Amino acid sequence: MKLEIELEIPDGAVDKCSEAELIRSVKEQTALNLYSDDRVTTGEAAGMLGLTRIQFLDLLQRSGVGFRVELDDEDFAQIRRWREDHTRRIGR
Repeated sequence: MKLEIELEIPDGAVDKCSEAELIRSVKEQTALNLYSDDRVTTGEAAGMLGLTRIQFLDLLQRSGVGFRVELDDEDFAQIRRWREDHTRRIGR
């Protein structure tokens, strides 16, 4: 489903440089609200934003929204790859 909204903003409130940031913020807040209301999963919310589930979990943490643990095999594989890369970088 694609949802389009029209929002009247006063002249001068948003310039071209901040328009993209405003749109990103509105999308993030929508995904966070839908997740908080148990309407979408982390995977669905991540997909709405073009993020991986791990990236969305990071967004949840940064935004102060609590989350339910719902990792799958792909998530664990990403975590393993991150740990392996991190271990190689620090020389362990």
